[in-house]
Amino acid sequence: MNYYVKRVLQSLFTIWAVLTITFVLIRWMPGGPLDYLMAQFVQGNLGPSGTGVDTQERIAAFERMAEVYINFDPTAPLYVQYFEYVGDVLTGNLGRSIWYQQPVEEVLFPAIPWTVFIGAVAIFISFISRVIVGAALAYKEGSKLDIGGTTLLIWGHSIPFYVVAILLLYTFGYQFGWFPVSGRYNPDPPAGLNWPFIAGILHHAALPMVALAWASFGAGAIAMRANAIQILGEDYLRAAKLRGITSKRITLLYVARNAILPMYTQMLIQVGFIFSGSIILEMVFEYRGVGWYMFQAIQNNDYPLMMGCFLLITVTIAIAMLVADLTYGLVDPRVRRGESSESF
Repeated sequence: MNYYVKRVLQSLFTIWAVLTITFVLIRWMPGGPLDYLMAQFVQGNLGPSGTGVDTQERIAAFERMAEVYINFDPTAPLYVQYFEYVGDVLTGNLGRSIWYQQPVEEVLFPAIPWTVFIGAVAIFISFISRVIVGAALAYKEGSKLDIGGTTLLIWGHSIPFYVVAILLLYTFGYQFGWFPVSGRYNPDPPAGLNWPFIAGILHHAALPMVALAWASFGAGAIAMRANAIQILGEDYLRAAKLRGITSKRITLLYVARNAILPMYTQMLIQVGFIFSGSIILEMVFEYRGVGWYMFQAIQNNDYPLMMGCFLLITVTIAIAMLVADLTYGLVDPRVRRGESSESF
């Protein structure tokens, strides 16, 4: 089977498996969405209430309400429930949030650009910095700079990013007051493509970006160092030096290019971490992205919103992995040559 077709099918299978697991959790999890909706319904928080409403009418109302909130009719046969749920999800209908009383997609979709913004910039900052630091340590292998720098990287990587986030917030937000401690932008200037508004967005996002970049910096710099040291020991570099190629050309065209290639997949995998890691990060900074709404959904037992966030995170990771698989052969021709002899 063709390599690319196989990878696409694997990703589609992963997404299907997640949809199925989510349906099972909704349908059979003790204390899950159906039980919670029933409790809210009995308490009169949802659905019709009053002395003039008979039992049959309340039951019928609950069934209609459950179908709206969790995307399937609980009285229908199981296979019908399953296909209704999958069909609604594939068309963008993720149910209705219990807490916000809005469709889940209307709650989450406006928050996605904010999470993607801080995540994309954080990945870029982390990638550039770890390439530079890792390459510098590799060129000074065995020196005091290499030993001390590697020790600091290992020590820094052992500190969770959410601890770094809290320290940044406390130091630069509360103590010095240099950065805002919550929010996504400054409400004073008019929203639009004007510098005061854009500057406010960058000002509010600075600390979350740094904290998120920290999550992958240490391990990434150590990996870059190891890759560069391996490349520096290759025979073709010695041959290039004997041919009189300048050190600058060797560094840029041979060492840097080949050492960066294995980190390409790691960078794409981090795209999934943007959403999963943002749960704690956005809660710390009260930054209203996807992670913040996921945390609110957990706090408020908002199962439809929680499942929508879970699906979004999983699908994002699956797509990022697929893009990594499909494009790595384009950035590294050696992989394509290795695959040409592979049979499935």
